[in-house]
Amino acid sequence: MKHLSKLSLLCGILATALSHTAASETTLRLGLGSLPNGNGNPYFSSARTGWYTLRAIFDTLTHLGPNLSIQPALAVSWENTDDQTWVITLRNGVTFSNGEALDANAVIESYAYLQSEEGMRESLAQDVKDIESMEALDSLTLRFVTTGPAPEFPRLMAIIPIVAPAHWKKVGREGFAFDPIGSGPFAVTEWNPTQVLLKAHTNAWRPPKVSTLEILDLPEASSRVAALMTGRIDVASEIGPDDAFNIEASGFNTYQRPATSTQVVSFNTLVKSPLQDVRVRRALNYAVNKEAIAIMIMDGRSAVVDQMSPRTHPERDDALKPYPYDPDKARVLLAEAGYPDGFSFIFEFSFGTGGTHMAAMYQQVAADLAKVGVGMEVHPLPFSQYVQGILQGKWSGQAFGFEYEVLPTGGSMRPFRLHSCAWSYPWYCDETIQPFIEQAKHAMNPADRIAAVRKVLKHYRDEAVSLMLVENMGLDGINPRVHGYNQVGGIIPFHAITLED
Repeated sequence: MKHLSKLSLLCGILATALSHTAASETTLRLGLGSLPNGNGNPYFSSARTGWYTLRAIFDTLTHLGPNLSIQPALAVSWENTDDQTWVITLRNGVTFSNGEALDANAVIESYAYLQSEEGMRESLAQDVKDIESMEALDSLTLRFVTTGPAPEFPRLMAIIPIVAPAHWKKVGREGFAFDPIGSGPFAVTEWNPTQVLLKAHTNAWRPPKVSTLEILDLPEASSRVAALMTGRIDVASEIGPDDAFNIEASGFNTYQRPATSTQVVSFNTLVKSPLQDVRVRRALNYAVNKEAIAIMIMDGRSAVVDQMSPRTHPERDDALKPYPYDPDKARVLLAEAGYPDGFSFIFEFSFGTGGTHMAAMYQQVAADLAKVGVGMEVHPLPFSQYVQGILQGKWSGQAFGFEYEVLPTGGSMRPFRLHSCAWSYPWYCDETIQPFIEQAKHAMNPADRIAAVRKVLKHYRDEAVSLMLVENMGLDGINPRVHGYNQVGGIIPFHAITLED
């Protein structure tokens, strides 16, 4: 009996200790449509869905604030000493989660990797190709010299994550992808195909207020909503308007981020099809009732697109107007182009990560086009195959669902690194507009820059490069116990989120 009493006492003490530990531990659970395509390699892609995970681990020199303004992050200041030279001052005392110091040399090594032969395979290598030289002036000061004028350089600093250089060298690119080390608020403890587990980086310059973070890969929007409603996750990313109604009716909250992208049907004008004719592309823009999509499918939470920049962007051209819904005009243009009886094309899209409203939107597009004799065959793709289309040009059809996204730099010309001749596997390339894209990126005079930006925006609108639809909605479902959740500049502030008991 004595042994049983001692055992009972020991179990009671252990249970009490465990309950106290559990009470002090807080875990934030986030459900995403996909984990980063390159796993923990932050250079593989700049896709927004990947940054939802990666920004918990890594920091950049700058980040976006309200109205897409550039704010200090690892860099506390930057000075343009001449058209091609930037002097950067780093934040003092920053360390990576493994204890390595984040100094000027660590920054240079991160950038230098992307300029190396090995680093050229990374998507983000394009964002450092205009850097001519880098030099550490002291441990917290460095100088970048660019190949030409670079007024947008502070924006480019918002996209390059800084990695722990000694750890990168030790484990290599492939090893780092599953054992990433950054200076962000969390450090990875486990990375597997369906889940990333992280613990608080308590010595971070922005330490988090929760002790652990779990990020789950839930490709179907319905799965994310169900996980939120049952308490499996605290945040369900990228839900639809119907989901929002049900979530709010059940006592949960929703958050809609400011639109930073425009949703389109991208035409592949580099393959032979009727879509190579601008009259056909304009006809398709007239044929679709976008206002009905914005109101009926997006529940009035989105706006019709009139150009490739969203309404929140300060450099957009307010003089541009949407293509009005005019099926008769569409038929006239199709007849002029030699297609009085219409034609058919294949449209590819990954529905899984975007929610049922995205599927409904494209089904409505197909229905409207059918009324003017144009058949749009919708071919759903697995997300991995869809990404291959973007990154490697592996398309079976003549059009695909995509967006013009200004994140993560917030620059008005950011989308045109993809939607132009500049992309490695372009779907649209017009050499006559490319010089203006370059001018918009490099003009030091603000007036000259704005003039070039608006020329590009007008060209893409008038040439009907894409079937412009609505702004990306960006709805998330939130458990009421979550506080401090938002997306300023499209970045989740993991360090600022708190949880009620």
